[in-house]
Amino acid sequence: MSDFLKKLKGIFVVEAPTDGQTAENTDKSTPAKSETPANSTTTISTPAAPAGKASEKFYDILLGAMEANNQEGFDYLEYKKSLQTLAKMPMDEQTRYFSAFAAAQAMGVTSQKLTDSANFYLKVLASEDSKFQESVSVQRQKQIGNKEKAIADMDATIKAKTEQIAKLTQEIQAHQTDMEKMKDEISDAVVKIETTLNDFHATFNELTTQIGKDVENMGKYLK
Repeated sequence: MSDFLKKLKGIFVVEAPTDGQTAENTDKSTPAKSETPANSTTTISTPAAPAGKASEKFYDILLGAMEANNQEGFDYLEYKKSLQTLAKMPMDEQTRYFSAFAAAQAMGVTSQKLTDSANFYLKVLASEDSKFQESVSVQRQKQIGNKEKAIADMDATIKAKTEQIAKLTQEIQAHQTDMEKMKDEISDAVVKIETTLNDFHATFNELTTQIGKDVENMGKYLK
């Protein structure tokens, strides 16, 4: 971390935020921006994200962008440093702003130049916000969008296979009905065939018995 970035952190953050809170003296005219990404269109139930809180990591990124775009001479950042110094003195807010401006005027700086400078840094931060949103969008598509599409494809596959299962179940039931019908037909056929066979054997036995008896009698009487 460069010395200038450390100074910037000293201006905007008195203590490195550890619990999501910035220092009391942070200028309220340029609050830390916390954007909530637009909800993606999905039917998946997701838990609500926690409320955003200021982070030292993101302070380093945003203040680093301001450092990289630091304007020459006495500008808003130097004015902000003066405000920070005067904050330690017993004076109201208006007096503090006027006192810091008096020091700026001594260097030929106008209020318009300070305002333009502050707006310049706001644009720098807005550019960082835009780049971060773009990065988040890419990650959202990579980590969420692709998985949502995969889930939609799986859901369609599950529905198609469920329909196939229902159709196969109906076909199985029809096959089972046909199988039971054929079993009954087989049982009837077995009974019919066995009955016919038994009738044949009964007739056969009766007839052969009669013929056998005649053969026996002929042998006995026809001598």
